Amino acid sequence: MTSAHREFYAEAGDWFAVRDLGDGVHMINEPGHVASYLVVGDQRSLLFDSGMGIAAISDVVAGLTGLPLLVVSSHSHSDHRGGNADLAAHAEVVDFAAHPAALDAGSGCAHTAVDPGFLRSYAAAMAGVVDEYRRFAAADRRYFFTQARLDSMRDLPELSGWTVPATPVTRALGDGEVIDLGGRVLEVLHTPGHAPDTLCLFERATGILLSGDTVLTAAHWLHGAGADPAAFAASTARLAGLPTTRILAAHNLITELPGRAAGEVAAAAAALLTGTTAAAPGTDLLGNPVTRHDCGPVTLLTPALGKERS
Repeated sequence: MTSAHREFYAEAGDWFAVRDLGDGVHMINEPGHVASYLVVGDQRSLLFDSGMGIAAISDVVAGLTGLPLLVVSSHSHSDHRGGNADLAAHAEVVDFAAHPAALDAGSGCAHTAVDPGFLRSYAAAMAGVVDEYRRFAAADRRYFFTQARLDSMRDLPELSGWTVPATPVTRALGDGEVIDLGGRVLEVLHTPGHAPDTLCLFERATGILLSGDTVLTAAHWLHGAGADPAAFAASTARLAGLPTTRILAAHNLITELPGRAAGEVAAAAAALLTGTTAAAPGTDLLGNPVTRHDCGPVTLLTPALGKERS
């Protein structure tokens, strides 16, 4: 069955940009929106996040591996688990795994159906971002050529019927737990801060860190429900101490960072706690008011002044 028969909003071949990153890792990117990563072992494969659910990620996975699939969510936000329902229906999924908080209905981290009103608001805001990208891309093609080797941001299709259904988590991943795919192992690291249930995966043999939203090229969101700047500082300090060589992140057009980027984010988070960042009013990608903290190459977003979390 092709994605056209599954009530998706874009064809997988047009929506995703797929790249072999070496070391048995494939990036399944929704450029400018979110990136997921497929790690292939000898006996099983692992998909770290499943994207937005706009196109059939199961089609892409099936073209890359025939091994049983473990789906791991970096956290419960909808743009990281939007493809789980598709995978449940059309892939050989061993487990849907996540932070233990995802199994607690009262935690705010359960993988319930996403509010359609939020999805409509998200789609409307991101349509404006795509318009801004077109202007930026035109200037880049004329003057700067920074994007010559990057995938172009995808235009959003018509999304009035877009849904992200509930997909139950079937396996809780403890901090320090080892995931064995056969011939390769990944360590689970609980990294709260961006959200209470955030986790990363680290492969010591290659030095690859799958960072989700914890280490990004983009602005780091510390202003949403459940965000905790102090926990974020502790989590990023922990990541900075790892022997990381490559960081594979979830957002922005540049998704691969050098290992030193974890230390840069940790330094910015520490500066935030001591009040030594350059802070100014701003907005996030969706137009919500925030306080923007710039610290070297890193940007952190916290609640707007007067709107701090209680």
